[in-house]
Amino acid sequence: MKTKAVVVAFLLVFVAAPAGAQWGAQGTNPGLRGEFTPVLGAWAEYRIQGKGTPASTMKIAIVGKEGSAYWYETVTKTGGDSTVMKMLVSGDPNDQRAVKPMIVKHGTEQALEMPVTGQDQRPSPGLDDRGKTVDKGMETVRVPAGTFKARHVQYIHEKDTVDSWASEKVPPYNLVKSSAKDFEMVLTGYGMGAKTSITETPKPFQMPRMPSGMPKGMVPPGMKIPAGQ
Repeated sequence: MKTKAVVVAFLLVFVAAPAGAQWGAQGTNPGLRGEFTPVLGAWAEYRIQGKGTPASTMKIAIVGKEGSAYWYETVTKTGGDSTVMKMLVSGDPNDQRAVKPMIVKHGTEQALEMPVTGQDQRPSPGLDDRGKTVDKGMETVRVPAGTFKARHVQYIHEKDTVDSWASEKVPPYNLVKSSAKDFEMVLTGYGMGAKTSITETPKPFQMPRMPSGMPKGMVPPGMKIPAGQ
């Protein structure tokens, strides 16, 4: 297993996911970096705890396949709130050029199919691109999901240090545990047979019209301008 391939950097407990931020989707999602190795039906669930923030859970799953592309889904829950983000990807989900349709469902609201834009944008840089990684070798690590023989990789960037433990038994990111000064992310379960959490037919997202009189220079991209302006 290559060192860079097992590095999974957890950016922030609740940072907008690249695709979600691009399309203005509701909800937030942690950003993961590492080699994306999809396996149809595989799922992994994590408990996330950050300093001064409520504990949350995140389930990552590969819930379908179309040709060479995979349906990649995350379900994030904090308290009574939940957000599902489902994307058909032909590569790294962090690379907007690899994302085709994207569906978002917040709580009990109607699932929405978001417009695919930004195909010319490049992937967000990973933390491993800005700092250095140190391969600490294979170690035994215990998490709620069990005991794993995992590769320990330490990421160092300025004053920040992130320790991650990875095992190929846990696709799609191989992550078993990741910890730093102000957060911890641990595997609570994993397996096969994943099914999508979105069962209804999604409704196409409709960009609202801007109020009359809004200067054209202030209109966000994609938002319609009332006739006559």
